[in-house]
Amino acid sequence: MKRIEHSTQIPRFKPLLDLPMRSVSTPLGTALAVFFILLFLVQPLHAAVDNDPLEKVNRVTYQFNKQLDRFIVKPLAVTYDRFTPASAKTGVHNFFSNLDDVRVTFNDLMQLKFARAATDFGRFAVNSTIGLGGLIEVADPAFDWQKNQQDFGKTLAMWGVEPGPYVVLPLFGSRTMRGVFAMGVDSFADPLVDVNHVQSRNSLMAVKTTDYRVGVVSFDELVVGDEYSFMRDIYFQLREYSLSEAYVEVAFEEF
Repeated sequence: MKRIEHSTQIPRFKPLLDLPMRSVSTPLGTALAVFFILLFLVQPLHAAVDNDPLEKVNRVTYQFNKQLDRFIVKPLAVTYDRFTPASAKTGVHNFFSNLDDVRVTFNDLMQLKFARAATDFGRFAVNSTIGLGGLIEVADPAFDWQKNQQDFGKTLAMWGVEPGPYVVLPLFGSRTMRGVFAMGVDSFADPLVDVNHVQSRNSLMAVKTTDYRVGVVSFDELVVGDEYSFMRDIYFQLREYSLSEAYVEVAFEEF
């Protein structure tokens, strides 16, 4: 049977500051590491997907992230969007999207999707060379190699690892316990963490975060009712959609 491709694009609700753990300063990185360990000790990994036993703590963390976004992240994103030429913003977005294809390819291989891995690596190779370091999207219009979304959380889900309880992490936002572990693994497949110059690396991370935030500014108006519950439900719905899409693709490949 011919493989079915999904091209539906939906907004991805990532954390406010999508920074790999190794790019964070030592004190903050240590604090987050302790936070992760404590969370793993509190609840088993096999808790139900809609379980939120840490809601009281999560709400406090959510408010912290919200204020950080309100006073720092969103104002920077709005200013960047207003005064940066459209062509420059497109180039910046393409650049980070291209680097992301390294992580995508890694997870394709972990999911035994070798044909998809070849395509995604091809995207990276073409866009990195002909596309001038990823600034120009060449692979999609020239070869119909569309952007794919993968992460280690999807990989773990495919291999049967349960999501565990919901948790809101400082700076990183919504996750499940499975996602906490996956986030650390994915960071090793992010080329940005290999930038040795700390100031340059953190500057790139800041631009990447700003680029993402610009893309979801319009969705702020969609939040209704209790913000925490709304964002938690949206996270699970989008994650479930994303995972079901992956399962359908695997099923057709095996058939």
